[in-house]
Amino acid sequence: MIVIFLFLISSFQNFALAGSLKGTADALGSEASHLGIAIGLISLVIAGTYLHMGKQDGGQKVTQAILGILVILAAPVIISTLRSISGGGA
Repeated sequence: MIVIFLFLISSFQNFALAGSLKGTADALGSEASHLGIAIGLISLVIAGTYLHMGKQDGGQKVTQAILGILVILAAPVIISTLRSISGGGA
């Protein structure tokens, strides 16, 4: 919990450098993506531990963790595709 708090505090220093609301939103989106990947990897380690201990739902947890990481990694591509389709630019 303390590590996440320190990560967020260090991330807020970059927000002061953003020149506009769009810059701030882009910086926040980038940090949220990095935080999502970190949490996804932690959940994958926990799910692997469950699988190693022989828990009944270990395989399901590993599958959910991998799918969650894939969704987080695919989010920027999905957003840029939707923006290009709607004509909103990059």
